[in-house]
Amino acid sequence: MKRKLNRLFALSLMVSLAVLSTESMADGQSSSSGSTLYISETGNGAGQTLNLVLPVQSGANDYFSGSLNITTGTSVSGGSISNGTSFLAYCIDPFQWSSSSPLAYSTSTLSTLGAARANDVSNLYSQSYATTSGDGGKSAAFQLALWELAKDDGVLTSGGVHTTSSTNSSVVADANSMIYNAQHASSGATQYAFNLYTNGNKQDYLVATMSSVTPVPEPETYAMLLAGLGLIGFTASRRRVSK
Repeated sequence: MKRKLNRLFALSLMVSLAVLSTESMADGQSSSSGSTLYISETGNGAGQTLNLVLPVQSGANDYFSGSLNITTGTSVSGGSISNGTSFLAYCIDPFQWSSSSPLAYSTSTLSTLGAARANDVSNLYSQSYATTSGDGGKSAAFQLALWELAKDDGVLTSGGVHTTSSTNSSVVADANSMIYNAQHASSGATQYAFNLYTNGNKQDYLVATMSSVTPVPEPETYAMLLAGLGLIGFTASRRRVSK
């Protein structure tokens, strides 16, 4: 009788875990592998136009610094992405211009930046990304910090990306603070999952989405799990009574 009860418990537990696993997979599903991803830049989000020096062009110039709106999809029709999905993104490539026309992109992870840079960028997002929502100044500062940590020397007064005497001083102060904190913070569990979109001829983008280290099941999943455990308890009780 004990073996029968153990088998029932194991079966119920396996079913419950299978449901949890299925929901976790569904929450983390991505587009089908092997399909080409197309991206077009559709506009600016929050940010400011700042006087900066970027490698994309020699000398100081006025560049938009801040979040961008991009559309991604797996097919193009009539010069536009079909059934596209819109994302808020940041430029991670100060070396090339952006494009409003759909172009083929490759998808990779932060690890392509190297371990140290990937860790700094992850810290930057965990500490400062949430503060950029709808804030032009914070978004501009975040973009500067991202360029420095991912692609430059981490110093706003030197390197390929640097500010000028005409750059907004408040934005520069915020960017310096973000850079320092990202470089000196202890690395913990990241709050975000990252997709790095790259194209050999045009601007590259980084998209961050909230990441849960332990996926939280839906309420109905908990109900099924509790029902299974309840069935085990009820069966065990009947066994004791009949014994």
